[in-house]
Amino acid sequence: MSSMTGLLILTQPVRKIIPRLSQTLKAASQHVNKTLYIHLDPLARKRSPELPQRLSLYSRLITTIYSESSSQCRGMEVRVLMAGFKHLSDVPQKVNAKVDLVLLDQMGEETELLDLKQRYENYLLGNKDKLVFLCKGPCSGPEELDEAVAADRDVNAAANKVFESVVVGGTFDHIHAGHKILLAEGLLRCSRKFTAGIAEGPLLKNKTLSELIAPCQDRIEAVKELVTDLDPTLDYHIVEITDPMGPTRWDPDMDMIVVSEETKKGIDIINSARKESELKPLEGYIISLVEDKDRKSAEEEGKVSSSSQRMRLLGTVIRPLTPNLDIPSHPHVIGLTGGSASGKSSVAKRFQKLGAGIVDCDKLGHEAYKKGTDCYNKLIQEFGKDIVASDGEINRRALGPKVFNNKDALEKLNSIVWPEIARLAKEQTTDLGGKGHDVVILDAAVLLEAKWEMFCHQVWVCIIKREEAIKRIVERDARTQEEAERRIDSQLSNKERVSRANVVFCTQWAEEYTQGQVERAWKDLQTMLRGKEETSKAQL
Repeated sequence: MSSMTGLLILTQPVRKIIPRLSQTLKAASQHVNKTLYIHLDPLARKRSPELPQRLSLYSRLITTIYSESSSQCRGMEVRVLMAGFKHLSDVPQKVNAKVDLVLLDQMGEETELLDLKQRYENYLLGNKDKLVFLCKGPCSGPEELDEAVAADRDVNAAANKVFESVVVGGTFDHIHAGHKILLAEGLLRCSRKFTAGIAEGPLLKNKTLSELIAPCQDRIEAVKELVTDLDPTLDYHIVEITDPMGPTRWDPDMDMIVVSEETKKGIDIINSARKESELKPLEGYIISLVEDKDRKSAEEEGKVSSSSQRMRLLGTVIRPLTPNLDIPSHPHVIGLTGGSASGKSSVAKRFQKLGAGIVDCDKLGHEAYKKGTDCYNKLIQEFGKDIVASDGEINRRALGPKVFNNKDALEKLNSIVWPEIARLAKEQTTDLGGKGHDVVILDAAVLLEAKWEMFCHQVWVCIIKREEAIKRIVERDARTQEEAERRIDSQLSNKERVSRANVVFCTQWAEEYTQGQVERAWKDLQTMLRGKEETSKAQL
């Protein structure tokens, strides 16, 4: 199937739509594989009585759509349009993506069908092949019970109210079903101004794999694109926040805040601050967390979350590869780097077991210092004969104080040693390739600092959170807390390394979780190399 975007029209009574949603979404996924827009048709509203809990019923429907879509519409972008739910228009206004198909949830009576065809003519453009019926004939089945929507009304006093100005907040990294529910619940109850605070700076400090969080401006643009697509009628204020309260602390033009069960305590904190500033309190609307049906390990969260989404990026290509035409295509050279105690060398050993050749640049560093080499002679010439031990080899303990806290001396040392390590690494890489290794991994702590990525095809990075790295250094190397902190602070940050990485690994969790990352990366790498080989053969 080529890339297809569809508009799903819901025409059944709302109470009947909900129990059949899983089946309807699964049927839609047989025809659409890119973006699925969902619109509530006037027929559905007409068939649904005007109940006091109408908004609660709509909330139930929207929440179920997004919850079910994660399993029934895998790999697809699902968007519930607000026009039908807010009675803004019978037909959704122009959406951001080109619609290829119009899907109807059922085949109704002939007169209704004619009305539907006329109503969506702008999407059909006279092409009957663009109209698909997911259910041949009127659909029958159970209805959503009053108790289900009453539960929402019991939790939320604001469940069936509409407000002029609504606010939400969050990280909004890798937008998922939970984010979409949060935004949709706010949009559904908003008539004029919609504010979304996008967390940045200190608010990200304790986030899992914060190094993989997208730049704030990218997240702002993603939220803005999404909400304006869902409801283009509102006045949007999508802003960066570095304070948990954001504009709720000072903006008088706010009426309601939508939060999750996890952050509901924040409503009282915000209203306490607003009271001190003599601002009206915000009504709160609390949404439930969404179960993560894709959870594969205990390390991931049970709810749908950005943290789990980032964890699933580990071992995958997060930055497109740029062909390095300055080095031979075989063997495929991967530069693997990471900070102290990041688990870099242990990850290299895992790849070695899978068949990769390993170049240990730490060991090559020792070889570079050996007596009689050009590097050896240059070091003596630069730093003096007092760095030579009684056995004639370089005494690193004598050399260390000469470069410690001396930036110029350290740079001079590196300018002598790094080129020699690079020469030895290239020799060993060529040797391993000649012995049948299609993949060679350069295990190098200073890969990026020394610019050795220039003779690699990819850069892979191992990271670990700062606190864990310090703990490991203290336990492994018998260093003090202060010494471990100084070592970490003297190196590139995780964020700097990740910004230059094609693939990222994290050894924070159980060994099995690390192994899963390694195997995922190796499998994808082998698939890519086979594809290149097949392409080369086809061109011969």
